Amino acid sequence: MKIKIKTKWIIKYPVGSKVLVKIGEKVKENQVLVVVDYQRVESINLSNFFGKFNDIKIQQLNQKLKGVWVNSGELMCLIGGIFPKKICFPMSGNFLEIDEFGYLKIEVKEDKQREITAPIDSVVSKIETDKLVLEFKAQEFKGKGVVTGKSWGEGKIEIINEAKDLSFKLKNSILLTQNLTNSFLLKAEVVGVVGIVTSSEIKEDELITELPLLKLDKEVWGELLKYQGSNKKMLINSRLERLLLVLE
Repeated sequence: MKIKIKTKWIIKYPVGSKVLVKIGEKVKENQVLVVVDYQRVESINLSNFFGKFNDIKIQQLNQKLKGVWVNSGELMCLIGGIFPKKICFPMSGNFLEIDEFGYLKIEVKEDKQREITAPIDSVVSKIETDKLVLEFKAQEFKGKGVVTGKSWGEGKIEIINEAKDLSFKLKNSILLTQNLTNSFLLKAEVVGVVGIVTSSEIKEDELITELPLLKLDKEVWGELLKYQGSNKKMLINSRLERLLLVLE
């Protein structure tokens, strides 16, 4: 049975990212929503020094400095007795921790960024420090999730059962098929298919595909095929056992 619903898509990002939209804003597919700084974590072996610390002192140091921006050459701590030795930070970055093995973990920002875009025309319904929520209307087709996963796909709604019809034109699409042979599904993965929807009976113990796979009963399959020949943006979520066709 097909049902029209308002559904949500959650986009997560690191705290401190630059959000370019506001609540209630209508956004277009591929519009940039968030700009994220590239970050990497450096592990520096200071076990020769911190091996002389007891666990309590290391915990105190972690609690004091966690999340603090530190600069190269800046004093971290003193170790030793009457003539203590200075331990300074070897590089600048965001202090994460000193782990149990005496490795100093520092998060470093790089001079480049990546953009997070909207997967679909939608409305921004919520913005938090580490995520935002998009809402959009869709047609829902419920089924049985066989291989768990979720993915966006876009393309013509058509049944493809022959291996010769699998081509790179199907890249980033969700495949409708009644052919569940492993050789066929393997080729589908190779050409870039991102999900499988079927009405065929499935021998789950013989499947080797890792693509999200959803089985529809004959009634729901028939409803889906009413859109045959049209181009649609789709979201397969076999964990929630549904296929969503985005409504214009």
